[in-house]
Parts: sequence; C-alpha cells; structure tokens
Amino acid sequence: MKFGTPDLVFLLATVLIMYFLFFLPQRRKQQALNKMMSSLKRGDKVLTNSGIYGEIYAVRENVITLEFHGGTRIDFDKSAISQVVVDKKEDKT
Repeated sequence: MKFGTPDLVFLLATVLIMYFLFFLPQRRKQQALNKMMSSLKRGDKVLTNSGIYGEIYAVRENVITLEFHGGTRIDFDKSAISQVVVDKKEDKT
C-alpha cells in the first residue's frame, strides 16, 4: 500500500487538530492547577475534591491541614484540594 502526499498531509493535519483540541487545553489546565497548588497559604479558604470547605491552617510539603467551623483540624493530601474559594462577601468590602 502506497501513501501519497495528500495522505501524508491529511495525517499531519489530523495530528495537529488533535493536539490543539485535546492535548494543549489539558496541559494548560494542569499548569493552572500546579500554580494554584504552589500558591496555597495559611488562611486560604479551599474546597476539597470530596466537597468539603475549610480554611488552611498549615501547609507542609504534601500535606494541608484544614480547619473547620468549631476548630476541628484534619490533614489532607495536597492533591485533595480542588480550588481556592473566593468569598464574595469579603470581595465587596
């Protein structure tokens, strides 16, 4: 089976389209997640992957201690943090 120039161009175009549609957005999302993880600090309000809201009490290499209403503190793996929560009430002040 022979491949001609049109076949090669089509194959190359398909690979480029897949890169821009699938791999590039995933890479950007991972970079944003890594940036968020490295900027976590005490006092940030966060949401875990399991839906638990808490405030960061302590940050260690791969462990985050969250403090909840009532003073309860629980250690989480850093990868369990899904996002930093912005309190809209605090933004208006």
